[in-house]
Amino acid sequence: MDYRKINSHVILLLVVFIVGVAIAMLSRLIILDKGVDTGTANIIFVIILGVCIIAYLVIIATLAHVIVPWIMQKLPERKYIIPSEEQQATEITNEKEKPEGKERQEEAQALPELTQTQVIETIRQNSEKRYIEKLSAQIRTFQEYTHLTMAPYIADDELLRLDEYIEYYAREESLPKDITPIKPRKLKNPDIFHFGWNMAHYFEIGKKYEVVPWLQAVFINLQELEDSYIRGKLHDSKTQEHTIPNIDNIPKFLEKQSQ
Repeated sequence: MDYRKINSHVILLLVVFIVGVAIAMLSRLIILDKGVDTGTANIIFVIILGVCIIAYLVIIATLAHVIVPWIMQKLPERKYIIPSEEQQATEITNEKEKPEGKERQEEAQALPELTQTQVIETIRQNSEKRYIEKLSAQIRTFQEYTHLTMAPYIADDELLRLDEYIEYYAREESLPKDITPIKPRKLKNPDIFHFGWNMAHYFEIGKKYEVVPWLQAVFINLQELEDSYIRGKLHDSKTQEHTIPNIDNIPKFLEKQSQ
């Protein structure tokens, strides 16, 4: 038997029934003592017991429907805020989540920030990857131009070193201190000046005259010349008269050479 199902109304009804039985039994004994027959005493017993139960029901109904509402009307009015279904659901969820759910809730709140950080990091990595790929393609293009213009005038090992030096410049890295300078054959200094200007113009790193220190470090012919002199000769109006002229568009120049 589940004793939790026994409420106060059942207990009160049981008490009333016991009291009614006691009163009816007492009345039956009094009637039998006065000489009334047993059948009549039993009927009176049942009647008294029924009257007690009916009286209990009448009293309960009167209290519930008349007296209690009248008392509630006399009391000061109170405003009752009925929670919405959403609030009720939130309260139930909060109760279920404590205390273990509290940690999960904190993790859930931190998740959007973590996700946003991951998205930003992914975007940054993709951007860096695209930049590296683009720069690598540019380096290969200019090295192809270098092979076309410089290969006839320098040794094979010098051409390989020149490829490395060009990559240092394109990636904006300093040249190693122990590099071996290159000494072109049958090339005049203005040709080397124009080569440096073409490289600076193609990679668009800083101002074009900033390529002068790189030229002086890479080509032994230019190490004794003044910086200001080289700057003034990087580009000239009669550039097409030289072996290596100034070129504004390296990819377009290579395309014409391949035709």
